[in-house]
Amino acid sequence: MAPRDDDPPGTTGRSDGGPGVVAEPLRTPAADAAAPHGRCAWDGQPLPRSTGRRPRQYCSDACKTAASRARRKEQITAVTAALTESGAVLTEARPLQEALRTLVDRFAEKVDLAETGALARISAAEAEAAEDRADAAIAREQAAAADRARISAERRMREAEQAQRLAEKREDNARADLERIEEKTRAEVLELGEKLGDAKKAAELAEGVTADQANQLRALRTENRELQAARTALNDELAERGRQLQTAQHTSVRLRTQLSEHSDRAAALTLQLATATADATTAREEALATHTTLERVRQHHDEQTQHLRAELEAARQQAETRATELIRLQTLHEADQDLLAELRGQREDLKARHDALHTEVGKLRTEIDQLRTHPAPAAAEPAQDR
Repeated sequence: MAPRDDDPPGTTGRSDGGPGVVAEPLRTPAADAAAPHGRCAWDGQPLPRSTGRRPRQYCSDACKTAASRARRKEQITAVTAALTESGAVLTEARPLQEALRTLVDRFAEKVDLAETGALARISAAEAEAAEDRADAAIAREQAAAADRARISAERRMREAEQAQRLAEKREDNARADLERIEEKTRAEVLELGEKLGDAKKAAELAEGVTADQANQLRALRTENRELQAARTALNDELAERGRQLQTAQHTSVRLRTQLSEHSDRAAALTLQLATATADATTAREEALATHTTLERVRQHHDEQTQHLRAELEAARQQAETRATELIRLQTLHEADQDLLAELRGQREDLKARHDALHTEVGKLRTEIDQLRTHPAPAAAEPAQDR
């Protein structure tokens, strides 16, 4: 496991009991004494002396490779986790979006059905109100016809009463004339009786006058009977007109009652129409409010979707950046591997040269030992001379 950024200096990031696990900072006096050049960032082993300008961080190429692999693994894990989390968020958001769309469609259908039902009820109420208004108009016409019939009957009744009064007046006049004629005739008869002997012509004239008066009286009686018959007919017609008037009054009362009922029904239907209109208005307002709420919810959902898309895009960009960094690190790792292979080759060459030099040194040491053990003859002769 690679060291984390928040690990204290001189500690490693491993906690699995492997090499380099220390519970305290490595740069203690004893540790500094044991590792004067520092400790490995991977396993905590003492670092060898650095031969370059940069200080060493790892004790060996294996630790460096392990740390690089751990860093790449963490980067790949972070990118994979970000992509997985973004995919999970989008997967969770899609059913919510579909459910919201389904709810919006259902609510729109219910609003359309409510508006259609309200319009149908309003149309039915208007049709009933129109029928009631037509019935009321017919009732008004019938009431007007009954009033006209009543007025005509009353006029005919007044005419019959006037004719009856005229007939009675004419009868009274005829009776008065008859009485006057009878009295005059009696007076003349008495006068003629007194003057019977003197005025036969007057008697004959009186008889002629009496006959004329009798004829006139018979004519008056006939006219009186005709007037009485006419009066009886007028009384019958008046009674019939009275019955018709009573029937017309009953009809008028019934029509007025029907008119009142139709008026009440029309008022009730008007009230129902106003209530239905108010309900429709309230339903429209509620629908508008609900549409506004749904629009806000949709905008909020769109904003959340855009935010999630932006986060996903940022995660993708971060993943691409990390992938690019990973590719760069892989390239650097490959370059490090190439350099490591080259260094290994150089080390092998140096080792071979070292072995060759060591062999030559051994040979030289052997020759020196031989020379020390067996000196040359030229060097022994001077010693003998001395």
